[in-house]
Amino acid sequence: MIDPQATHGHESPNTISEQLPPSGRKRLLARSVSFGTRAGFGFFVRVFALLSVLITLWTLATPLMAYPDEPAHTIKAAAVARGQFFPHPGESFGHGVHVQVPSYIANIGSQSCFAFTKEKPADCSPDIPLDDTYTTIGVTSAGLYNPLYYWLVGLPSLFMSGAPAIFAMRIVSGLMSAAFYAAGFTALSRLRHPKWPTVAAAMATTPMVLFLASGINPNSLEVAASMAAFCGLVSVLENSRQLHLARPGILAVGVSAATLANTRNVSLLWLLCGAIVACLFFRGSDIAAIFRNRVLLIVAGLSSLGVALGVIWNFVMLAAPPSAGEAPAGISNAVEGLRPSNAFVTMMDRSFDFVTQYIGVAGWLDASLPQAVLMFWNMLLIAILLMVLLMRPARLQLGFWVAIGMLAVVPALVQAALVTSSGFIWQGRYSLPLFAIAVISAGLALRFRKFKSNLSSRSLTKILLWAAWAAHVYGFVYILRRYVVGLPDSANWLMMLNNPSWQPPLSWEGLTLLFALSLVIGANYLYRFLHPSAQFLPQRLTGALNWLTRRRGTPSDRPESGHSVEPEPVR
Repeated sequence: MIDPQATHGHESPNTISEQLPPSGRKRLLARSVSFGTRAGFGFFVRVFALLSVLITLWTLATPLMAYPDEPAHTIKAAAVARGQFFPHPGESFGHGVHVQVPSYIANIGSQSCFAFTKEKPADCSPDIPLDDTYTTIGVTSAGLYNPLYYWLVGLPSLFMSGAPAIFAMRIVSGLMSAAFYAAGFTALSRLRHPKWPTVAAAMATTPMVLFLASGINPNSLEVAASMAAFCGLVSVLENSRQLHLARPGILAVGVSAATLANTRNVSLLWLLCGAIVACLFFRGSDIAAIFRNRVLLIVAGLSSLGVALGVIWNFVMLAAPPSAGEAPAGISNAVEGLRPSNAFVTMMDRSFDFVTQYIGVAGWLDASLPQAVLMFWNMLLIAILLMVLLMRPARLQLGFWVAIGMLAVVPALVQAALVTSSGFIWQGRYSLPLFAIAVISAGLALRFRKFKSNLSSRSLTKILLWAAWAAHVYGFVYILRRYVVGLPDSANWLMMLNNPSWQPPLSWEGLTLLFALSLVIGANYLYRFLHPSAQFLPQRLTGALNWLTRRRGTPSDRPESGHSVEPEPVR
């Protein structure tokens, strides 16, 4: 079904090309592909730059090792960068793998002296000497993890030392996540009706997503790559008849699939869930059409090699020493006699308890965001849920409800399979790939709903964007407070202002100012994308932001329609 709005007032590229000789058609197609590629790349660069800044500010605001399991992953990254890829006999005993790393990294666990005690600020962390680089033994419980992520993250430790090296490792990790998130947003921007899916993707970018990207842990890369793969596949399926318009999506799917296979052994499960949900939004003929494209088949073939390498690694690690992947004492909590069926029912009963962790619980799960932030995001989630319920025909809702079911059932099945060996280990951050897929699926279910641009709609958009800005900034400052002066039962905001116990690089005031300004730029981008003819900020301030960012155009420079033929909705 062709959207009449897409052809009203001008001829489609296909109609024009039919009136030209063969040589003219080729030139027209080359120009069209070139424009689409340039537009997609420009959009990607802007979103990547924005997310990179936000994630880097979270990186600087979070004390070293104030991130779940960061000491183990930091040691693993430094070891892999030095060529220690495989655990060998005699290197694994007790809990984890023994590796040879610089002393300041081997002893990095001392930085987390404030973990699990929210009243304790981060000033207890000892200084990290820049010359503490002699090689010694470090122990990591991440010994069985695929080395790809760790090799890239560990590279800065080869030519830097001390705290700067670890911050650089964090930033490399954050930039990797930012690239995949930007790829996902770019793929959504190539949809025929991208506004509702893009709004949903922005909603899925909770403070927890930014916090997770700030530390050394493949969990964030797993979430970002899952989101990029899902959005890329949706873009490919929607443009199945004109796949030259979906090349950003094809690339996103290929690279994301190979990356997911080389992060954690459960990551391919998220890829499978995303593929199932994406296919439910389209017809069987759309799915079949993509397998007739040569470029897609080449990318799929190359990606399958990366997937195969990840699978091979998982099988090789089955022969690793038994204790190589053991969790440290106190984390593994296996309960004798607990049946998997009981674990499954318990996880299903706790399904809604994980929502708080989807929105934001920083540190070692010891610093939940304030209730105002949680209430705002819960309001957004309930609102988009109600909108999906009202969407007709009801067949358009199928993919969303399947995604919601997966968000509840799949983690329960995984936890049930692990309960006899590891006990209850599941955390909400492990389910974030499915959470992102479910929220974006809500936007996909709504994509045929007209996105109004009248005065009331523009005003509501501004209100929600400023509210989201306030929620992000409040959450950022609140987590800074946890480390600057601690979070006792009584309020201590004045102490944070007058007598801070700990200061991050650039000071907490400087980081907050930069974070707030970056969010204003992001809100302006999103508003201009949703309402291209309207201004989010006063004209003078908009001009100042244009000069500050030196941008050549906003994401809204790409028209919403006219790039592709809309597939008929599945009914």
